[in-house]
This record gives sequence, structure tokens and C-alpha cells, in this order.
Amino acid sequence: MNITINPKSLSGVVPVVSSKSLSHRYIIASALAQGTSTVKNVLESEDIEATKHALMSFGTLFQNEKVKGQKWILKNQEISCNESGSTLRFMIPLALLQNKKVIFKGEGRLPKRTLDVYFDIFDHKLIQYKKLGEDYLPLEIQGPLKAGYYFLRGDVSSQFLTGLLFALPLLEKDSIIELLTPLESKGYVDLTLDVLTVFGIHILQVDQYYYIKGGQKYIPQVVTVEADYSQAAFWMVAGLIGDTIELSHLNPVSKQGDYKIVDIIKEMDGQIEYHHLKRMYKIKKSETYGTSIDLSQIPDLGPILMVLAALSKHETIFTNISRLRIKESDRIEAMYQTLMKFEVNVKIENDQMIIQGKQKLKGNQTFDSYNDHRIAMAIAIAAIKADGPVTIKNADVVKKSYPDFFKVYQSLGGEIYES
Repeated sequence: MNITINPKSLSGVVPVVSSKSLSHRYIIASALAQGTSTVKNVLESEDIEATKHALMSFGTLFQNEKVKGQKWILKNQEISCNESGSTLRFMIPLALLQNKKVIFKGEGRLPKRTLDVYFDIFDHKLIQYKKLGEDYLPLEIQGPLKAGYYFLRGDVSSQFLTGLLFALPLLEKDSIIELLTPLESKGYVDLTLDVLTVFGIHILQVDQYYYIKGGQKYIPQVVTVEADYSQAAFWMVAGLIGDTIELSHLNPVSKQGDYKIVDIIKEMDGQIEYHHLKRMYKIKKSETYGTSIDLSQIPDLGPILMVLAALSKHETIFTNISRLRIKESDRIEAMYQTLMKFEVNVKIENDQMIIQGKQKLKGNQTFDSYNDHRIAMAIAIAAIKADGPVTIKNADVVKKSYPDFFKVYQSLGGEIYES
């Protein structure tokens, strides 16, 4: 589906959708518990559906908000992760909790996204695995996973660490994970540890070490998924460059790493306030100023922050940008091409992107979404400040994480039509 947006400021109230990161983690923890958990406010998206179907391959039952965890027995040898990196990397160690062969498949760019961190572990632990093609997927693996000492790089993706943190407590003996490099996207691991604690799993972290007691059991819980700061970020920027927007359902003391968006907006002189009585953020149109932003811990905020930088005074320098190249698209190249097409002055130097802000963006153009939900949403927000209509190709890619994005956009006064 291609859509065309007529430039117009957005304003109104947005009930922010639930966190994709927490939705993944809560339903996985519930599936590993022996019994029935209730998980409220789970995000409806293609990525979450991929995780649900993967868990169903091991006997998990889903009925509305209920998640029934049962004995971990393989029901379906082939598991499709669609385009979800979280599903794939979280489920691989869990698939190794039993000793039958499992074949993981994926769509889009997922088969090309690295699994070398796991392959290094498999080689060291003598776990059987075989690539069934030229890419990382399809991948055949066979357990069982064994307790012990694990060496792990932390600078590729925190998803590898999360996958092991889910699985290792269920083994009989104790394990230790040592990070060989600094951990990037630490906020996502903090979320994992918090969810594990809620479900009765305890892991001790000391510096680069994670001490994991074996023989632990997940305990069924009743939990509610909080709203997502990474999705809220798009509406926050829409408010800054357009008109007043209020956001509900966000936890003002959230442990989500992308909560950092609030601090960055304030640093750039954006007007954002949390009203405790109304339990809402209020974002007002602001004259924002360039700054320096380290993306190592917040890669998912990269595309929308680059849009904000393009519409802020002076220069914004993004550092530690390399991890954005291994997402659903090469987000550095995608945003570079997108901003250049908007006639923004942007440069890439080593591990940095430098953006010179301007007041208006060039419209009357068609933009590629690069089959990436966050690129499509970033372009849609940028269209607010274009000097003519903006067409986005393959805009329905937003279904990956935010199926109702364009409905919400229209509810705020946006003018969109299929083209």
C-alpha cells in the first residue's frame, strides 16, 4: 500500500500503544510458567504474533488475555519468525531446552541479520546447528542446552543475552554469563531482568557477570503491559514540530530504555511535561536546538530523532550509529537517503551522522519505506513540515509494530489517502 500525506500539523490526544518489548517478554515468561497467567494489554502486531506462534510450537495455549504454559514439548519442528529479530533471538535458546531438531525460518531481511553470537556459543558448547542456505536462516538446531560458563559479546544485540537469561534458569545446574564487550541497549536487558523477577526468576548481576541459579521455576502471574516509549516518540516529535499533543498510558518512571526520549527533548529545549493528575504527557510546538545524541543504547529512536534533528536549529551529531545498520533495514543508509531527498544537509563520518537543521522539508516527492516500520513512521512525521505532499511506498509495513499508526495519524487531523 502506498499512501500520500498532505502536510498539516497534528494535534490531539493519543492513547499510546503497549510496549512491543514488554509484550514479547511477558508472554514468553508466561509460557515458561507451569500454569495460567493473565497478560493484559498485549500489543497486537506482526512481531508479537510471530512470538505467540513460536511459543505455540512448544505447547503454549493462548486464549484472549490468558496464557497457559505447559510442559515444554516440541509440537511443530518448523518455526517461522516472520521478520521479528526478537522472536528469533529469544526463542533459539528456548528451543534448545529440549533435544529434538528445530528449524527456524524468517522473512524480509531477518535471514541476513547476524546470529554469529549464538554460533560462537554453539561451537564452544558443542551444540549442533546447520545453516540450510547461504543466509543465517533457515537454521537447524538441536539441543539440549547445557548449564555452565558462557562468554558473550554485548555489542551486537542485547537480544542474545535476553534469550539466554530466559532459558538458563530452567537448567538443573548453575550458569554464569560473562560479557566480553560493553553491553549496548542495556535498557532492554534491564526490562528482561525486571520481568524475570516478576515471574519468580532471580539472577544476580555484578559488573559484566550474570550469575544464574539452576533449577528455578517461573510462577504464573497477572500482569499488564505498559505503553511504549519508542512508539510514543513519533507523536512527541509530531507535537514539537506541529501542535500540542497529549499522550496517555505512559509510565513516567518506566524502565524502558527509550524513556530517554523525554530527556533528549528537554535537552533540545522542547516543551514536554508530565501531568500527574491527568496521567498524561503534554508536548507543545517548540523551537528545538541541535545537540549530541549517543544512539548506542537507544537505536530504535534513531530514525525519529533524525527527523527532529533535521527540523531543529543548528547542528545535531549522532554518535555510535553503527548498530542501526543491522535492523529491519540499514537505517543509517535509509535515513541518509530520506533526509537527502528532503534536502537536508546530512553527513556520515565514521560512526557518526551529522545533521544540519532547517525549517522546511522538500515535498512533492515519493519516498521508499525500505520495508522498515520505523522508517515509514519517521517519514510520515517529517511530512508535517514538507512544502508539498509526501508519498510513502509500502507504508503498510507499520503493521510490524504499530498497525493503527495511520488511523491515529488521521485522528489527530492528518490528511492521508491511498495512492
